[in-house]
Amino acid sequence: MKTSLALPLCALVLAPAVLAAPPAQADTGNDKDRVKKFTLTTTNSQGTFPNVTADLLNRKGENVGFVTTNCVFADSTPTTTTCYGSYVLKDGEITWQNATRDSDPPFLIAITGGTGKYCEARGQIRVVSTESEGGLYELEVITGRTCATS
Repeated sequence: MKTSLALPLCALVLAPAVLAAPPAQADTGNDKDRVKKFTLTTTNSQGTFPNVTADLLNRKGENVGFVTTNCVFADSTPTTTTCYGSYVLKDGEITWQNATRDSDPPFLIAITGGTGKYCEARGQIRVVSTESEGGLYELEVITGRTCATS
């Protein structure tokens, strides 16, 4: 019985090409899409729930903008809360919306759009924690074409 060296040789030829390939990005079906992941925290909350605004800080503790939140409660059993808002950042806004019957973190909210650098924004926000001193939010924003910033 003869054995072929073709398969092991093929693996040796392809291995360097696979190892040299650029890191994979999210498959969004559009070659121009970019995925940006970042974490923001809130501080200095103003207003009372369900209508709140708060400053946004990046991982370095630098102020990068503010967030607005507005919620509506449905008088149902169980109570349903629908919230919407915007992350207002230097390069544009990211708008979001969610509906839930259980608002205990962690949970996800949908990114519904944006302006400026985020004009075609989509993706999701993972709410890690919400506390009176501030919350922790992990954003995964997918953007397409370069957008106008003014």
